[in-house]
This record gives sequence, structure tokens and C-alpha cells, in this order.
Amino acid sequence: MKEKQQKVTALENELGKQQNIERELRAANQQLDAANQQLQASEQQLKALTEQLTASERDLIEKEEIARFSRDYAENIIATIREPLIVLDRSLRVVSASRSFYATFKAVPQKTEGKLFYELDHGQWNIPALKMLLNEVLSEKSTMDDYEVEHDFKRIGKKIMLINARELLQERAKDRLILLSIQDITERRKAERELLRLNSELEAKTNELQQILYITTHDLRSPLVNIQGFNRELEASLNELTGLLKNVELPNSLKLSYNQVMNEEIPEAMHFITSSADKMDGLLTGLLSLSRLGRQKIIFSHLDMNKLMHDVIENYEYKINESQVEIDVSDLPQCQGDELQINQLFSNLIDNAMKFFDPKRPGKIKISGEQENEFIKYTVEDNGIGIHPEHQEKVFELFQKLNPEKSGIGLGMNIVKQVVEKHNGKIILESTTGIGTKFIILLPKV
Repeated sequence: MKEKQQKVTALENELGKQQNIERELRAANQQLDAANQQLQASEQQLKALTEQLTASERDLIEKEEIARFSRDYAENIIATIREPLIVLDRSLRVVSASRSFYATFKAVPQKTEGKLFYELDHGQWNIPALKMLLNEVLSEKSTMDDYEVEHDFKRIGKKIMLINARELLQERAKDRLILLSIQDITERRKAERELLRLNSELEAKTNELQQILYITTHDLRSPLVNIQGFNRELEASLNELTGLLKNVELPNSLKLSYNQVMNEEIPEAMHFITSSADKMDGLLTGLLSLSRLGRQKIIFSHLDMNKLMHDVIENYEYKINESQVEIDVSDLPQCQGDELQINQLFSNLIDNAMKFFDPKRPGKIKISGEQENEFIKYTVEDNGIGIHPEHQEKVFELFQKLNPEKSGIGLGMNIVKQVVEKHNGKIILESTTGIGTKFIILLPKV
């Protein structure tokens, strides 16, 4: 019985061991399942990281290709641009240069990349003013525009260069670059100096011609006055002689000759002398006006155009009433100009309009003004006979009279044009035959 009990106990112990083993086995299986799950999760993470790495590598390759393309594209642009350009890094070594740079400065070797800018062409570019400019751009400013440098190069002689420096900012400070534009303006400066000299000579010649014109026209008035005076005396003497011979009986053989000479030939000659002298007087007066206009200095001031136009119209009051002309003046904006010359300008325009009215209808003149950009636009419009298109270009020429029967010598509109030009303005003519004419004057605003 005892032996049987021992066997049972042994079996129970063995069973317990097996149960423990089974529990341990189940726990190990659970740990293995958990490890497998962790492994799968790690594999998925690894796969995701691998995909991210692959995408990053592709992105990096694309960015490198874009950067390489951009760099090549920029270098090609710089190389082919017509302006002399050179790109320097922060240590002032050459990164690239345009072909125009090498063409302009032929002594510089074609391969300059990596070389110090100041060492190019055996140190010919070691220019203190240029060095200061580049240092200022790097240290203080991002741009430097139109910096003029004059330097005497050994191989190409003295040159005047216009420098523009601009810093090309990059994401990393070490990539800071300077784009240097170098233009050889030596010939331009020579041309400018020559132009100044020629303008100075032209101004002197113009002043000399104006002086000659003034003196000549002034001196011609004395003999003209004599001609007019003696012509009047000759007319009085002729009248007196006619009176003395009125009661004298002349032979029939002389009467015909007497009547022809005294009543036809001498009066006709005196008429031509009078008309020619009057025309000469008008021409001299006009030339004196042109001479004074050329020598007159413009005194700019703010002009009350309503008051000025009132004064202009008041001077023509008798002629306006006689011709029964209707003048309509709108409220006019102020402008800048010389009061005397602007008065003369509008006086000539109104006088010109009154000469060319259509006798078939009442004359009307409309004067208005408005601001237009940097100018004040004034319009003088009439309902006269108009100007034929083929004659419009001649209106402003000297001594041009479109109708010889009208008074004047053809200087009024030329004076108008000169006044407008001296005020840096513009004048525009619009005209339709049979309808009327419009003059548009643009003058500087206040």
C-alpha cells in the first residue's frame, strides 16, 4: 500500500513537471509571437525608412540636377551676354566671366576661373578705387550703381569704366557672390565732351547771329525811315508841282506825256515804294521780335491764366467788337511760364484765329484748359475756314503766309512754336477745311 502511494506521488510530481513545462512552453510561444510581431513591425519601419531614403536620394539627385542646370544656365547667360560681366566669390576670385569681358579687355586670358580678380593681366586690375568698391559691397552694401573709375592700363591705354556691383545672396554665407558689370565708356565720355564743346560753340554762334540780326535790323530801320520820309516829301512835292502846273497851258504834244508821267507813272512808282517800304518795315519789326525772343531769358513763375487771358482778350477788344467775334473762355488751370512770352503766345493764336474766320457764319473762339499728366493742356479752337492738310506742316515755318491777302508777314505762328519749345512744352495742330482749327498747347504744370 505504501509502495502504491509512493508511485502515485511520483506520478503526480511528474505530472506537475509536465504542466510546468507546458506553461513555460506556452509562455515561450507567447514571447515568440510577440517577438515575431515586433520583427514584422521593425520590418515595416525598415521598409518605410528605406522608401523615405530612396525618395530623399531621388529628391537630392533632382535638386542637384536643377542646381547644376541653373548654374550652367546662369553661366551660359553670363558668358553670352553682350555686356562685360564677371562673377566673383567672397574672396574675390573669379567664378565666371562673359565673353564680352574678354573681348573688351583682350589682355585678360580666357581661363580666369579661380584666380584672384586683382591678379588678372599681371595685376592690371589692382585698382584701389575698384578694390574699395568691392569691399564696400561685401561688407556694407548689397549694390553699388554707376561707379566711375578711370585707370591707365599698360596694354590698352587709359580707360574710363562704369562699374555696377551687385551681391548675389545665397542661402549659405560661404556662397556669397558679386556680379560685376564693367562698361568701357571712354568713347562715350569723349563724345559727351565733344558734344558739350559743340553745344557751347553753337550757343556762341547763335548768340552772335542774334546779335547780328538785331544790329542789322536795327540799322536798316534808319535808311528805311529815310526812304519813307523822302517818299512822303516826294508825294507832297508832286502834289505841289501838279498844283503849279494846273493852270499852265501845255502844247498838245506835251499834254499826253505830262499826263502819263504825272498821273500814272510817278504815282505808280510811289505806290510801289510805299508798299515795299511798308513790307520792309513789317519784316524788320518781325525780325526784331524774333531777335528779342531769342535773347530773352525765361523767368518762370506761377501764372494765373484766367487773369492773363483776360488781359490778352482786352487788348483785342476793339477788333473783337468790330468783327462781332464770340470768345468763350472756360476756367483755366494755372501753369508755369514766362508771363510776357505766354501772353504773346495766346495773343498770336487769337489774332491768327480772327484773320481766318468764315464770312458765311459768325466767328467763335473757344479757349479751355485741363491737367494732362505732367502738363497743363490748353486748347484754342475756332470755327474758321480751316487749314488744308498739305499746308498744316508749313504753318509754323518762318515767313509762311497761307493767304497773301491777309495782313502780317508770317512770323506769328513761328513765334508761338518757339515760345512753346522754350518752355519745354508741345503744340499740336488739328484742322478740318471748312469746319475750323484747333491748337493744343501743353505747358509745364505748377
